[in-house]
Amino acid sequence: MTWAYRVMRRKITLGNAEEYAYGIYEVYDDDEVVGHSWTVDAMAPHGETLEELRADFDHMANAFEAPTLDHETGKPI
Repeated sequence: MTWAYRVMRRKITLGNAEEYAYGIYEVYDDDEVVGHSWTVDAMAPHGETLEELRADFDHMANAFEAPTLDHETGKPI
């Protein structure tokens, strides 16, 4: 199983209105299924040093190069 940061679109219901919010999530793939599982909440970059923080931020930026996934199904939108 591998993982990557991916942009995901999440449906939000506010009263009678449905809206969408986007975030960067950790998405886990297995050998056969892309988007096998993913984190419930969006991630924030982190690190124990400024260099680690920058590396994590850069890793997250790569998420914009892949198709956006639907948070409910894990499939590309």
